[in-house]
Amino acid sequence: MEGDKSISGESYGGDSTSRAKQLKPTRDRLSDLPDLALTHILSHLFVEEAARTTVLSKRFNSIWNSVSVLNFSDENSGKVGKFFISFVDIALQLHRRREIERFSVKFGYDFMFSSSVDDWVEFAVKKQVKFLCLDLIQRRSSNRLQIPIIEYKLPEILYNYKNLVELVTNACKISTEGLINWGSLKLLSVSKTKMNEELISRVLSGCPVLETLELREWSGFDKLKIESSSLRVLRIVEEQRPNYVVQPEDNCFLEVSGPNLVSLEVSGSLYRTKLRLSDVGCLSNAMMNFEIMPQRRGSTNSRFAVRDQDIVREVLESLCLVKALTIGGCCIKAVSTCEAYNLSSPWSERQSLTLCIHIRKWDHLGIVSLLHSSPCLETLAVRLSYCSDTCALEHSFSNNRDEEYYWKSWSTISKCPLQHLKTVKVIGFHESCTSMKPLFQFLEFLLRNSSALLEIAIQASRYVTQGTVDEALKLLDVPTASPDVVVHYEPSHLWVDPLYVYQKLTLVSCPEEVAC
Repeated sequence: MEGDKSISGESYGGDSTSRAKQLKPTRDRLSDLPDLALTHILSHLFVEEAARTTVLSKRFNSIWNSVSVLNFSDENSGKVGKFFISFVDIALQLHRRREIERFSVKFGYDFMFSSSVDDWVEFAVKKQVKFLCLDLIQRRSSNRLQIPIIEYKLPEILYNYKNLVELVTNACKISTEGLINWGSLKLLSVSKTKMNEELISRVLSGCPVLETLELREWSGFDKLKIESSSLRVLRIVEEQRPNYVVQPEDNCFLEVSGPNLVSLEVSGSLYRTKLRLSDVGCLSNAMMNFEIMPQRRGSTNSRFAVRDQDIVREVLESLCLVKALTIGGCCIKAVSTCEAYNLSSPWSERQSLTLCIHIRKWDHLGIVSLLHSSPCLETLAVRLSYCSDTCALEHSFSNNRDEEYYWKSWSTISKCPLQHLKTVKVIGFHESCTSMKPLFQFLEFLLRNSSALLEIAIQASRYVTQGTVDEALKLLDVPTASPDVVVHYEPSHLWVDPLYVYQKLTLVSCPEEVAC
């Protein structure tokens, strides 16, 4: 009975003394921290959040406006338009620190706010800012019509500011006249800005120590010749979608060259340009995760597809000396179809290969072709993701003859020994067993053909179905070429989707069980 009493309510009752001890207020630990520590903590918050700490105590009145990092966002503050502008203006007037490390602002921009943004940039420059981010969000159309980008023109005071280390802009226009003197700039990220080759060259000449250049939603150039001796990392992400219907005669090559580049990324959609690489012999790391978009209805026929596949194959030839390669679904589709036309993947010296794809049956051809052309491969990662349905590179295999060809090709090329492959990682494992069947077939192939393999690590990102767990566990019984290989899961326990379990339950009408 005593046990029943304690279970039923002792913890909620008890004597008044014990409850008083539990309710006795304890000293606020924040009050024990020095001002320097509190300032550091508030620097990791948006200014709106830091300002709210003034309700905690009067001490925060002199701390929140002395932080070295100023991050403003209309999404976080709940204020938009003129209300957001006023809030930023007041916050900057109250700021008392002599210098700031970072200044970042993100809000829905309009022409009427240009003078306010000018004042913010001038404030940041006078405060000797090192990191400046101007993320000017554009309006979106509900009917998918292209809306002209409202560009903010960077003020003159910024072009001769030598202390800037990182500059990130979105929808900001860079002047084509005058000198650029960013002598300390190491990272430049430009989004939604039209830039021609001459302007890019002028920007690079004004950044003598620039190490990283990011061009996002880019337009205006077809050639990108990087002659800078300091630039090591180049990221070209998402060609800006044209506001007209692209025809075949509008096509052009995006020619990228950089003898000193160490890392190169080309990702996102390519609407009218085709990639071509040259003079990239120093590259050690490359990501090719771009999608060649169809130009009009019906443009995915074999004549267009073969041409695009040749482009992807040419890109892989240019990257044959790269040690670490990340390749996306659209490029893997191209390699698969090339393999079907008896065009094997170009030989390479890569030691690390990352596949960003949701593996399907026909992808095996391209993946194994890449493995066959990578005799030095030691690490393989599979990031499970989907290739866009609008990708111009589609497989044209549909009849029974092609089905037989697939299995014949699979049995032939799957005999390639992987003598140096040691580590395999699967990232983003979360789907049902039916959609994951090609992945399990691929992992089984690796277990049977990798004589030096030490581990296959499967990282689950979500709940999985019981069927997926059962299929995954079957890998433990596959005969392996390596006696030391271990298959393990991260986390070690796979959680079964409770909704899946609920749907599989057979409910029996039983009053006693329901009562329980």
